[in-house]
Amino acid sequence: MTRTRGPIDVLVTGSAGFVGSALTRRLEAEGLTVMGADLRAGPTPTVAVDITDRGAVREVFERFRPRKVVHTAAIVDDRGDPALYRAVNVRGTDHVVDACEAVGVERLVHVSSIVVLGLDSPAACDEHTPLCAYTGAAYMDTKAVSERRVRDAWAAGRVPAVVVRPGDVYGAGSEPWVRRPLEMMGKGLPLLVAGGQGLMAHCWIDNLVDGLVLALDARGVEGGVFHITDGEDHTTFRDYFQRLAAAAGLTMSPLSIPAFAALGLGAAFERAARALPVSPPFTATAARYLMRRSVYSIAASTAALGYQPAVGLDEGMARLGRALNG
Repeated sequence: MTRTRGPIDVLVTGSAGFVGSALTRRLEAEGLTVMGADLRAGPTPTVAVDITDRGAVREVFERFRPRKVVHTAAIVDDRGDPALYRAVNVRGTDHVVDACEAVGVERLVHVSSIVVLGLDSPAACDEHTPLCAYTGAAYMDTKAVSERRVRDAWAAGRVPAVVVRPGDVYGAGSEPWVRRPLEMMGKGLPLLVAGGQGLMAHCWIDNLVDGLVLALDARGVEGGVFHITDGEDHTTFRDYFQRLAAAAGLTMSPLSIPAFAALGLGAAFERAARALPVSPPFTATAARYLMRRSVYSIAASTAALGYQPAVGLDEGMARLGRALNG
C-alpha cells in the first residue's frame, strides 16, 4: 500500500478497470493528484481495498481525504453469482457513499449505466425514464439499485452526487464490446440476434472520460443524471460488429441466429453454468440486450455539462484498429 496521504484531488474506485484506468490517466495528465482504489494495481498510485469491506473503504477515505470521488468499481458482466453482484455493486456503493459523507467530499460522480433502464426500455430514453431493477439479470438490477441508493443519498443531503450513465463503452481493453465478441467471431460462434437490427448506444472510451471530467467540475449539476454516448443514435449491432471485425483484420462477417434460438440457447448455457464451473459463451440476457431498440438522449449532458462527443464511430474504429494491430 502506498504511503501517500491526503488531501488529494480525486479518488477513483475501480481504478484498474477499463474505465477507471483511462480516467486516472486523464486526470493525472491534467496535473491533479489522483489515488486509485482497487484490488489490483493500476496505471496510477493505487491503494488495495475490497469495496465490500465497509471499514476498509472508510479507512482509505479518511487517510486520503479526497476532495472528489469517481466511483467506477463494479462487477460488469451478464454472467456470475448474483450474491457477488449485490455485494460489490450495491453494498460497495453504500460503503462509498457512507465514506464520502464521513469525510465531506465536494462531489461524488457515480458511474452507472444505461442498463439501469432495463431490457424493455422505451424507444426514447432520457434522465427521467424510470429505473428498472427487476429484469432478473444480476448486473442490470444491481446497477439500478446502486444508482437509486446514490440518488437517494443526494436527496437526503448526505452527499453532493452526480450520476453518469455511459452507453456501450468500447475501446482497446473493453471486455463486452471488443475482446469477447472478437473471441466469439474467432471461434465461429453466432454473435448477432435476429439479423443484428438492435441499436447500439456506442461510446468511445475517451468520450466517456471527457464526460466524467466534465461531471467532476461542472457547477450546479448535483443531483443530475447524464447519459454519455457517441451521440449516433441509429447504429445497429450488425454495423458495429462488422466494423469491429474489419478493425481487427478478420475476414468473416458476424453470424446471426433467430431470436428464439438465441434465447433458448442462452438460457440453456446459463443452466449449465450453474451446474458446472464453466462460463457460458452467451446468455439469454445478452441476447435480449442485443435486440433492444432504445435511443438514449444526451441532451442534458450537452446542456448542463457542455459535453460534445469528440470521436465518432469511424474515428473510434480507426483508433481501435491501430491499437489491436499495432
